[in-house]
Order: sequence, then C-alpha cells, then structure tokens
Amino acid sequence: MSDFASAQFNTLPCIDSSRISPFFQCNDPRFQPVCGCNFVTYRNDCVSFNIYGVNRVEYEGVCQNDVFFFDFFPNVVTYQFRFFLQFWDKGAATIEIRDAFGKLQFYQLVSSREYFETVIDGSYLRPGIYFISVRSGNVYKVKKFVRVVG
Repeated sequence: MSDFASAQFNTLPCIDSSRISPFFQCNDPRFQPVCGCNFVTYRNDCVSFNIYGVNRVEYEGVCQNDVFFFDFFPNVVTYQFRFFLQFWDKGAATIEIRDAFGKLQFYQLVSSREYFETVIDGSYLRPGIYFISVRSGNVYKVKKFVRVVG
C-alpha cells in the first residue's frame, strides 16, 4: 500500500457523527476549555468527545477565532452558581444578566486577564428564565439559565 493510501486510512474525520449525543451527561463540571479540530471551543474534552463527537483536540484553551469562552454551573440555579470565563489571549469583558423581559439584573466588568472565575449570587432573582451575556470588544455571546426556588 502506498504512503498516501495508508495515510488516508489512518486519518479520522474531525467529527464522528455516530458519536454525537446531545443528551449525554459528562457529570464533569470541570472548566478546562479545549479547541476542537473544527476550531470550536468546548467546555472540556469530555463534552467535545461525547456530546459533539469531536475526534481530535487541537490544543487546550480557547480557539483563537472564538476570542473567549464562558460557561456556568449549574444551569438550573437555586441560589448561586459558578461562572467561568477564559480568553484566547488577555481580554476585558462585561457580564450581564437580564430577565426574560430584558431588564438588567446583574452587571460586572472584568478587567484585562486570561481567566476569570466567580460565584454569582442568584438568590435575589425571581424564579424564571434569564440570559447571561458576555461582551468583549465586538464579540457578544449569550446563554440562558433557569432560576428555581430551592
């Protein structure tokens, strides 16, 4: 077999669609971002492999094209939750929490750094759906969470 043919058989595709499982539970709250072979940032290698079917991680950390990556745990909030933010390179950002009507409930400025982690007190939020957004320069990302009575 030629070297070209051998290389073709030994190369895995970036994404294995047969392994994509959006309901898989990693049970791994670890925030250790990885940049997948598709140049998308994932919370950790367990999430990239088991939920999104990524076969290879290019490197640990945020993908350069994503600028930053944030996540929080748990997603269903009773009183407080851990918030994580990591930049590809140093950056500054604003963090906002808004209710379903768009009313600002929380605001924090993060100064120039590579990594930021904090505990956000959500006990004052009424039960309902909320949106947490992070803006750094012209990049804006939003995720939602639910506040329930604990």
